[in-house]
Amino acid sequence: MKQDNIIKKIWLCIYPLIFWAVNQFVAGFLFQLYFLIDMTNKGKVNLVTTQSLTEFTSENIVLILLITSVINILFFAFMLKRNNKLNIGLNCEEGKIPYIISLIIMGISFFMFSSGIIDMFDLTKYSDSYDTIINSLSSGGVIFNIIAVGIVAPVSEELMIRGVIYNNLKKYIKPALAVFIQAFLFGIMHMNIIQSTYAIFAGLILGYIYEKSGSLLVSSIFHISFNISNHLFSIPLLSDIAEIPLLMLITGVILLIYTFKYFNKKSFYN
Repeated sequence: MKQDNIIKKIWLCIYPLIFWAVNQFVAGFLFQLYFLIDMTNKGKVNLVTTQSLTEFTSENIVLILLITSVINILFFAFMLKRNNKLNIGLNCEEGKIPYIISLIIMGISFFMFSSGIIDMFDLTKYSDSYDTIINSLSSGGVIFNIIAVGIVAPVSEELMIRGVIYNNLKKYIKPALAVFIQAFLFGIMHMNIIQSTYAIFAGLILGYIYEKSGSLLVSSIFHISFNISNHLFSIPLLSDIAEIPLLMLITGVILLIYTFKYFNKKSFYN
């Protein structure tokens, strides 16, 4: 009986990641199958190679991400709703707009901090795949990219990591330890050393603000702000600031500390 309970506990904490991984694999496989069928119909099947399949998948990675994220949202929202854990309210009793703005700035400032660190120490040299992944996720047009990568994907990840996994972990371990574990899982799911590293730190912040607020809307605002910042700092003037790593780092740290303190002061959930 005890062994069954342990297996059940482990399963409750890892099945969301298994669902996410299978979802990613199936979507990628179907896109490659479509490419193969299309090339066959055009009489170009001899041109199909592993490289061409990989390139086709890479070119459509944002669309694949959008599709899989929507599926994840539907599945994990259903699971949370069934367990009465789908809290997307904003219950702060005063200063809602400043509160939301602080979360947005917090997300942007963390992007500035992490981007400053990466550029200052030229960390991309330690990961050949980082630039490839970032460039792939920046393809497909700005508006489409903002919707898929900037909004839908973060909501999907918040429902899965903070909503399902973190809440399941808290059933069996203390919240502090659960925050660290969910942050680690959030990091490794990004699957390259640079993204995984800053995702772990982001996961710690996201876990904390979710625990503090009890709302997936709060963690989603931070997460969306961080993801959209990549496009935000590509516009004129801000792109000039992004080219000065030390300025990005210092400004990011100052804003992150200030908004984090404001969040703690103005959070009236608990």
